Amino acid sequence: MRGPVAALRRLETREALLLAFFATFIVLAKAALRWHLHVPGHSMFATALFLVVARACVPRTGAATSVGLLAGLVCAALGMGKGGPLIVVKLVLPGLVVDAGAALPRWSLPETLGGVLLGAAAGAMDFFPTATVELLAGMPAGLVAQHAALAAGTKGAFGALGGWAAVAIIRRLRDHGIIQDEAARPSP
Repeated sequence: MRGPVAALRRLETREALLLAFFATFIVLAKAALRWHLHVPGHSMFATALFLVVARACVPRTGAATSVGLLAGLVCAALGMGKGGPLIVVKLVLPGLVVDAGAALPRWSLPETLGGVLLGAAAGAMDFFPTATVELLAGMPAGLVAQHAALAAGTKGAFGALGGWAAVAIIRRLRDHGIIQDEAARPSP
């Protein structure tokens, strides 16, 4: 039995604790970044950072999605965010993107560019929940498209910064032997 569910069933205690650790940091970052900086999307920096680092530290299918789901459930239980339970979707979608990006074959892209693109794609996933809520609220489609694209663009930019920072952290963790390179890691 192979697949994301089977891979997560064999989690070691260390890996489960790491996933919970990164989910906790996303929740704490969301709480800390509730300041009104008048810069939309600034909280995606920490979200993308911790999702990408979590996937590197726990290289299993579904690891980043699990972190996003756990962080989303905790945020929803604490009443964080304006969307209520929609916060779960807003954190699971970037996790899915990070897991999907990690599953892609490694091309000749530099590692930094890959991290930036992964973070940007994770941040841009905010387009779909934003557009869905606004369309259900009855807003005109043109206005919805503009607002959702602006929100996704700013979150994509902050996600790209988070992905860039994640690559720097991952390199340091590898240099110090804390995590292994995926090529050197034995297959489960």
